[in-house]
Amino acid sequence: MPKHRLVRLLGSLAIAVSIVSASARGELATWDQAQVAQLTTELVTATDALHETFLKQPDPGVGSMQSNAYLRLKQWIRMLEAQSRALAESTAKGEAREETLAMYDNVMQLARSAREDAGKAFISKEVSERAAAVRAVLNRLGPYYDPDFQTLVPSRNLEPSAPR
Repeated sequence: MPKHRLVRLLGSLAIAVSIVSASARGELATWDQAQVAQLTTELVTATDALHETFLKQPDPGVGSMQSNAYLRLKQWIRMLEAQSRALAESTAKGEAREETLAMYDNVMQLARSAREDAGKAFISKEVSERAAAVRAVLNRLGPYYDPDFQTLVPSRNLEPSAPR
């Protein structure tokens, strides 16, 4: 193959790869400080309610098969509440995406960890409803921070129609 054809072919391949890469990546929602601050305030309200409701749920008891998952879930929810509050305080002070991204990432990691352990422990209907409220706020907040945000869905154990 002549050199000029190879160069043209490689150039075309590079363009095709860049187009595919650009289209595979989503776009961030346009930053709206007031809206993000409002959403993080809603997140605090939702995580406070989740934490309060979770603490009213009966403890499965030491030695039960669900005990470890329950205790981890209790810790995830406590940390989720604290990190959500820190994120809300920062956005209320006017800190933008760059300054709050690490806090948002922590909130999402905690939410995912809680979701995983929630699938292994008995969760009351009330806790399930509170978790759904937290997910709803995170689903609205996510596009401001993550161009590839994937909608959060409940674990099987948290779905309202799941047998209890």
